[in-house]
Amino acid sequence: MGETGKISKGQISSPIDYKFLGIIFALTVGYQIALFQIDITVFNFTDVLYLAGILGCAISAFIVSNRYRDSEVFGRAYFFLGLGFISWFIGDSAYYYYDFVLQVDPWPSVFDVGFVGSYVFASIHLVMNTRYFKRKWSIPMKIVLVVLPIVVVTSYSLTAYEEWGDYEELPFDLFYGDIFAAGISITLAFAILGASVFRQSALKEVWLLLVIGIFLWTIADVWYVYIEIFGTFDQTHPLNSVWMASFMIIIYSLYKHRRVI
Repeated sequence: MGETGKISKGQISSPIDYKFLGIIFALTVGYQIALFQIDITVFNFTDVLYLAGILGCAISAFIVSNRYRDSEVFGRAYFFLGLGFISWFIGDSAYYYYDFVLQVDPWPSVFDVGFVGSYVFASIHLVMNTRYFKRKWSIPMKIVLVVLPIVVVTSYSLTAYEEWGDYEELPFDLFYGDIFAAGISITLAFAILGASVFRQSALKEVWLLLVIGIFLWTIADVWYVYIEIFGTFDQTHPLNSVWMASFMIIIYSLYKHRRVI
């Protein structure tokens, strides 16, 4: 890779090791089994693994950012991805602190800005990489980017209103929840756009692997905001394992990004 950051197809050889993906699947199942065996009232090793997964994604992204530091776009793009996971780590660390140490409801919290920041930085990463390979977005791509967030936020608002009923603090709770629903759905829309673009690029294997990881992350987050409406989330819920699977896939993809050239 030269100073311009252009990538030659001849430099690339990065087939996906499906045996490794099988290991990720097995570890995900093992993690879920462990969740059913733990005491969810205390901070435990599964929580440590969860936070370590977020931090591992951040470190891996920063390593790739440094590897592509001379690139015209990739160095900055992966730096933003790393910031996204650092933001997420801050938000979830505060969540655990409020929940297990202070033993108070962690929602809402000033540290929720960390979760919002994760969506902003991840979206910036996806936009930078997507536009690098496709400068002009098609009408269907723009429709996905506009329609998906509208559908998710509207659906979330209607579901929350129907479940919560009408009460004094409803406007704030709906607005606060809509912020997260919007951030998640926008990131998900950019992930879908990225998948449609990256599958045609020279780096399609590693790009798609990364997008799959981000896609699982955002799907789990969409799932989370909906089940929180009904108050059915706890530390044993299967979406915790979906998050863990996304971390492992993202770290694997970033490892392959690090070695691809």
